Amino acid sequence: MTEEVKRNRKIIMITVFAALFFVLILTALVINLVRLASLSSRENALREQLAALDRQIEANQSEIDYRKTDEYVDAYAREYLGMIGEGEISFVTGGQ
Repeated sequence: MTEEVKRNRKIIMITVFAALFFVLILTALVINLVRLASLSSRENALREQLAALDRQIEANQSEIDYRKTDEYVDAYAREYLGMIGEGEISFVTGGQ
């Protein structure tokens, strides 16, 4: 084999390996882009879920704050425990 044939073979081999490397890098890039899009979508869904949970926590905290008030305790005692306030008279109607 002559030097020129050897040189051409080297160039062809380098070109083939470079093309394979480029295809490999391009495949990895596409896979990572797909994964990134999927993770981005998941992140958005989790952010929405977090916002909904924050709203629920706020609503629950409002309910807890209300139930700590004397107004709630008084209303609960009257409605569910049949209690009356000091100096009040209880009337019972003839129900069925």
